[in-house]
Amino acid sequence: MSLWIELYHVLVIAYDQQAINDERIGKVYDYAAWCLKQPQTGNKETDAPSGAAVSFIEDIPLNQRISDDLYRWVSAETFDGCENLFRYLLSDEEYQGFAAEFHRKKKEFGGASPL
Repeated sequence: MSLWIELYHVLVIAYDQQAINDERIGKVYDYAAWCLKQPQTGNKETDAPSGAAVSFIEDIPLNQRISDDLYRWVSAETFDGCENLFRYLLSDEEYQGFAAEFHRKKKEFGGASPL
């Protein structure tokens, strides 16, 4: 989980750069996709899917620049599967707005996403 806290900060820095660092952003999302596909260990210290979910996915809505760009990196299916994670830190109204905006942008984007 500590690694994902650091990787979230890497993502924030990538968005704060004068020219957004798409390569670095893509690598973070690629690693998240890999972690989420790993078997669960049952140990919170070594469980890659839980660490990525709780220490990364859950925090995405907290940063406007990251959440505004999420449609490029996350599939609609993954987004919908993460609803409980996104809702953890959002009110119902906030989640409804977040989800509606994501799905609107995703539909317009139409491109493939790594996660």
